[in-house]
Parts: sequence; C-alpha cells; structure tokens
Amino acid sequence: MENAVQENAVTTRGIGTKYGLYAAGFGIFFFFVLVFTGQNVFDNKWGFVNLPVSILILVLAHREFKQSGNGFMSYGQGVAIGFWMTLVSLVIGFLIQWAYISFVEPEVMERFYELQRIQLEDSGMPDSQIDTVQSGTRRFFWVFGFFAALFFGVLLAVIVSIFTQKKNPQPAF
Repeated sequence: MENAVQENAVTTRGIGTKYGLYAAGFGIFFFFVLVFTGQNVFDNKWGFVNLPVSILILVLAHREFKQSGNGFMSYGQGVAIGFWMTLVSLVIGFLIQWAYISFVEPEVMERFYELQRIQLEDSGMPDSQIDTVQSGTRRFFWVFGFFAALFFGVLLAVIVSIFTQKKNPQPAF
C-alpha cells in the first residue's frame, strides 16, 4: 500500500518537466511569430512578453505541485520546480531555434549580427574591436545564451518561490 502512495507522489522534477514543456511551447510559438514578422528575435525588448508569461507558468506549476501533493511547498521545492522548468524549456527551445536558424533561415542570425555591428559602431567602438566582439559572439552565442537564460530562469524561480511557498506547519521528523 505504501508503494502505491509513493508511485503517485508528485515530484519537483515531474511538475517542472511538465511546465517546462508548456514554457517551451510558448517560447517556440513566440519565436516563430517574431521570425515571420521580421523582428530581431534576440532583441531584449521582447522580455516584456516573455517575463510575465514565464512568471505565470511558474506560478501555475507551483499551484499544481501544492494541489497535487499535501498542499504545501517549501522554498527549495519551488526553486527546484523552476530549475527543471527552465532546463527543459531551454533545451527544447534552443534546439529548435538553433536547427531553424542553422538549416532553414540563417538570415535571422545575420540580421542579429548586423544590428549588433550598428550598435557597436554607434557607441564609437573601432572596427578592429567590433570584429573581435563579433568573432566571439559567433563562436559562443548559443552556449552563453543557454547558460545566461538558465541563470535568469533560476533567479526568477528564486524570487517567485518567496511568494508562492507554503510551509508545512508540522515539522518533519
């Protein structure tokens, strides 16, 4: 009987993975909307759409964890859900974006690099430094982007979990 209860137990990884798939779905949809409307998909101004949606998905994940479990969620569990959600979303989203940009429409990255060059020129940077910066960007764009997004996703989970945690008043023995 105890094994049946453990098999149905909700886990942070399970909830995080489920909602990571939802977040990946939104991210992929939003990516293609930006691509098909000719926008710079890597422009930070789109964060005003991504941030509230990410918060909403994370809050829904925390709510499901509490409802599916014993009604409680520790701070650490909230952060763990956010970590798994971010990791799953990024792996799927980055793979699809990378494949699309690499094999279907490489012009997306070329537009990004051209806008980067214009911004660097406008800031007064010499051409030799711009070439160095762009060389590094071309080499490490996806790796740096992945780890930066993972960091900010976990940071978001750290902040949101402060407000969504619900401590169990009964101390665990």
